[in-house]
Amino acid sequence: MSKEVFFSGETVDLDAMLRAREERGLRQLHLLKEYSDSSLLSVTMNIPGPVKTSPKLLETFDWVIKAIRQTLANHTILYQLRLLPKTGYEYYLVTSLSSQDLKLKMMALETDTIIGRLMDLDVLTLKNGLPHPISRTALGEAPRKCFICSKEAKVCGRLRQHSVDDMQTAIANLLYSFSTTKTSASHKIGPAYEENNYDKNPYNRNGFT
Repeated sequence: MSKEVFFSGETVDLDAMLRAREERGLRQLHLLKEYSDSSLLSVTMNIPGPVKTSPKLLETFDWVIKAIRQTLANHTILYQLRLLPKTGYEYYLVTSLSSQDLKLKMMALETDTIIGRLMDLDVLTLKNGLPHPISRTALGEAPRKCFICSKEAKVCGRLRQHSVDDMQTAIANLLYSFSTTKTSASHKIGPAYEENNYDKNPYNRNGFT
């Protein structure tokens, strides 16, 4: 399957990405202050290059959301928000589960699913008044590995070890493998949520309707 199938969305420029990052930080800060006694999960996809969205990527993203909800089925979910900007999909969840336990569950989900390396499942806390993700190493786990060479992902990113074309090809291969196994996995996870099940207001406490 051609990789263009997975990267068929709109292109975005650096300014748009920087604005999206700033807005995401403000949204995270608001939620951490609003739900100061709870834990915040922020979910994005790790997609290199100027195209961050597509129908295939959204299908994968929604499957992950459903998997997260299944993982947290025995815990209270206080708030959820799903956003679909062209700068990359975003999902926020607030739960009564402790931040450490939430991070452990998300690390397991990243490890146990074939597409785990493509997802950023960040559990955030306030540090010096700003959102700060709990690292894997803080909980005694090894840093995340690159999905191309299996070296430490942050090192590869900092040194730009791989071209965008190579990374997109690797992602397309992962997504294709995922699509061929998703049917059996979906019997356990269930179908992805429909569009109208998600709250569009980033400051609405009600989350899903």
